Amino acid sequence: MLAAPENRFQHVYFALSALVASAMLVLVYISMRSSLNERLREDLAKAQRQLIFERPNPHWNYSNSWRRIGNTTLRHEIYSAYFDARTDIVGHVRMDDEQMTIGSLRIFAILPERLRDSTINCIVRFSDFSSQEIKAEEAGAMHDVHNNTFAAWSIMCPLHASRLSPMRLPQAVALAYASNRLSHLSPTFIQISYPRNMTNMFGRSRPTISVCVGPLHENYSNVLRLVEFVEMYRLQGATHFYFYYVEASEEVRRVLEHYQRMGLADVFEWNVQAHMQDVHYAGIVAQFNDCVYRANVVDNFRYAAVVDLDEVVMPLKHNTLADYLRQCDEGRTAGFVFRNVFFHRRDSNDTFNAPSHVLNRLLYTQSKVRRTLEVMPAYIRSKVVVNARAIVEMGNHQVYRSAPGYADHVVHPTVGLLFHYRDKCINCKMVLIVDYTARRFGSLLFDRVDNTCLEVFLNRGICDLV
Repeated sequence: MLAAPENRFQHVYFALSALVASAMLVLVYISMRSSLNERLREDLAKAQRQLIFERPNPHWNYSNSWRRIGNTTLRHEIYSAYFDARTDIVGHVRMDDEQMTIGSLRIFAILPERLRDSTINCIVRFSDFSSQEIKAEEAGAMHDVHNNTFAAWSIMCPLHASRLSPMRLPQAVALAYASNRLSHLSPTFIQISYPRNMTNMFGRSRPTISVCVGPLHENYSNVLRLVEFVEMYRLQGATHFYFYYVEASEEVRRVLEHYQRMGLADVFEWNVQAHMQDVHYAGIVAQFNDCVYRANVVDNFRYAAVVDLDEVVMPLKHNTLADYLRQCDEGRTAGFVFRNVFFHRRDSNDTFNAPSHVLNRLLYTQSKVRRTLEVMPAYIRSKVVVNARAIVEMGNHQVYRSAPGYADHVVHPTVGLLFHYRDKCINCKMVLIVDYTARRFGSLLFDRVDNTCLEVFLNRGICDLV
């Protein structure tokens, strides 16, 4: 016999009621778990700040180079590792009677874009040469692979310290995974980078601007552009520069050494020659991420401008980039995204504002005064000035992942732009307009460039323009 309609409705009603009740219980459970997890992380942060952190190798000079992992024929390479004290980016934290999470290790490598291994382990080594193996919580190719067979990889291994014995920080780390058997049998250890001053680990970051410059390769030789780039950003408030070179001319190396002696720059070998054909743009993604972590972890800079040598971040309503950040950064911005406009090298030179006494007259920011009318959309050829403490993964043109609570800010094109002085125009028929904004720095810029060229090249005082 068929059930009466009212009975069927009762069954449906009870089933729906049970389903709603179950869903509410699940939501309550998730809410309780979330609340407990939030309290755990707050308690962990308080406990972490009470720990005494001592750098395990005070003699480490923070100079890295690419090194082969395990079987050399596989061309797997590792570059750097950083101690990251941010526990909010660790997925599974611990704080019990035996152990507590104290941070993580962030490691940068070049590996096949599709590595066969499902897990990667970090082998950490302490100053007494004892070691410990930790399963990576995150391991994968970063963005901007561009269909290459190899990619820049980011690997994160959480660090937990014993609460029953004095805390030890690891001195070095290696990667181990099954497809590269020698990675475990004969691990390639690299030194872990810690803050130069460990007492600043939880203090406020220095509110100054560092500049992460794209890799110099193809025997880079444009000395004048290099000097103008540095002096322009110094006028905008930058206090430190990070350069990575694959190949550079002798004259360029002399300029880099000059800024290094002044304490204005760190210069690193970027020996990716083995991957120039199968990893995107000389491994620029690995380089930018290494630089941002270096600016944050090692040197405690608040800001890092992530740019190439032909790009200048240009505020339009503030005197300098430093002034813009000082007035507009409210503290929770991961990156200030400056949209791109082009100036073309093939365009005619306008040297009207070059003083008669200067030796180096063809400065690209001063002689190129016509730019594209079209402002490119955000994240397409844009560049970013980041809060270094907010970055988890940095891309060439955007922030791909930031710490919880941070978000990007796209700068309005009437407030600031990225002036891109490109050697080859992408579309030579684009409408151009005259823009003299960069000339407000002209008087000081000409003098600074001339002074630097005189100091570096005493015999002639002229920086070569290629």
